[in-house]
Amino acid sequence: MVISRLLEQRAAATPDRVVLHFEESSLTYAEIDARAGSLASTLDEMGVARGDRVGMMLPNGEPFITIYFALGKLGAVAVPINPTYRGYILEYVLADTACTMLFADGGVVGEVVSSLGLLDVRPRLVVVGTSASMPLGAIDYETLPTSASMSTKPELGFTDVNCIIYTSGTTGPSKGVPLTNAHGVHKALEVNAVCQMGPDDVAYSPLPLFHSMALLRGVLAAVVSGEQCVLSQRFSAGSYWDDVRSYGATIGHCVFTIPQILKKAEPSPRDREHSLKVLYQGRYDPEFEERFGVRLIEGYGLTEAGVAMYMRMDEPPRPGSCGRVSEEWDVALVDDDDVPVGEGEIGEIVLRPKLPWLVTPGYLNKPEATAETFRNLWFHTGDLGTVDRDGYYYFKDRKKDSMRRRGENVSSWELEQVIREHPSIDEVAATPFPSPVGEDDIRVFITLLADTALDGPGLVAHCRRRLPDFMVPRYVETRTQLPKTPTGRIQKFELRSEPLGSDHYDSDSDSGVAAVPPGAGAAPS
Repeated sequence: MVISRLLEQRAAATPDRVVLHFEESSLTYAEIDARAGSLASTLDEMGVARGDRVGMMLPNGEPFITIYFALGKLGAVAVPINPTYRGYILEYVLADTACTMLFADGGVVGEVVSSLGLLDVRPRLVVVGTSASMPLGAIDYETLPTSASMSTKPELGFTDVNCIIYTSGTTGPSKGVPLTNAHGVHKALEVNAVCQMGPDDVAYSPLPLFHSMALLRGVLAAVVSGEQCVLSQRFSAGSYWDDVRSYGATIGHCVFTIPQILKKAEPSPRDREHSLKVLYQGRYDPEFEERFGVRLIEGYGLTEAGVAMYMRMDEPPRPGSCGRVSEEWDVALVDDDDVPVGEGEIGEIVLRPKLPWLVTPGYLNKPEATAETFRNLWFHTGDLGTVDRDGYYYFKDRKKDSMRRRGENVSSWELEQVIREHPSIDEVAATPFPSPVGEDDIRVFITLLADTALDGPGLVAHCRRRLPDFMVPRYVETRTQLPKTPTGRIQKFELRSEPLGSDHYDSDSDSGVAAVPPGAGAAPS
């Protein structure tokens, strides 16, 4: 269960079998292993060692795959980073991981250099692809020497950390989640079992490789089980079905919004002219399934753990349910004191694996958060749910203070930190608001300092300079004060339940009031 060693075994057994398609190119097991082995040898000569953390701020493509497997051969830890990160969040991740090297796409080099200048420890920068300018001291990926291919270092084992994936913060900054080799392989095995995939299947993933779905449940799943994986740069409703037909895809990766977006297209006589059998992860939608002839499979899993509950392919759907407990996990629902709740009662979802190393060993540099999450011998998810008499679980809400937008987890805490940087802001509360296409839109409530004014477009422009697009709020409302507890904590549950104020600013449609005066919107319509 060492990821790079599994690739080597596949390359030896079936060297010419195509495993990966990306746009106009295809790669065999032997080609991926040879490229990764050569790069691993070069990085070894450059001093990259077991346990070193190496950032990968790259879009989907062959370089990402090559670098990822090369690092695995050395026992170095890959740190995938969203290429849209900039400002505070990028600086935080780089400082938190103390990366010794950073592979960055040429298109984001300007943002990267600005952030590197603020770090105490600066990683060596390797620029991948075309850049407007090559920063002083940076290395051009294309000029790295070609070395003799090397195999995975013999001392590496399944307990070695393979990568660190960042997940949304709750009451603090985002947390780095170390994943061992065993954990990564098990994520691949899980999705193959959930979707009943075999060597003749083709998985199509329009999701980013910096998340575990496309990387571990897509590329690695193909390495583990022998099926093929198709990657696209990003999801496109206009080209989705053409891509599926072109590659003969049988299994699709998705987030909850993708089926809703596909369903909005005008019906076509070709809606069922494709090879796709299953979309994972998708909420049960009989209208979608009837129209496209595709089964939507929902499961419940986390970056830190695995798919603890899922809907079985051979069982009739249960509307609203994320399924029954996996054979490899224990799951319970508990109250705030970790006492189990009864059938139909809402409790926090806690879980634990039946085999070792299938859950993160702990959050990077956050021992207190690790201890709190793993208390009383259970992993506490921070999510709320119920279970019925037949053992089907239903997700109800997030106990933790985060949102999910456009397939990305958003920490309200991090968003609020950036908004507070604006010189006019006194207090801010970020909350989710239901999106018409599923998941959340972001709504923020602000109060202003005395003798200041701020318009909605001004605040959104500030956010666009400091945040990736998926974190930029859609709705802005200004209040004279925010509801609070006796101890001064903002009561977000009151804000979440309020309808939009009549004079809110909507950054998507630009239909709000251009200037929102202090106190406006305090009484919702």
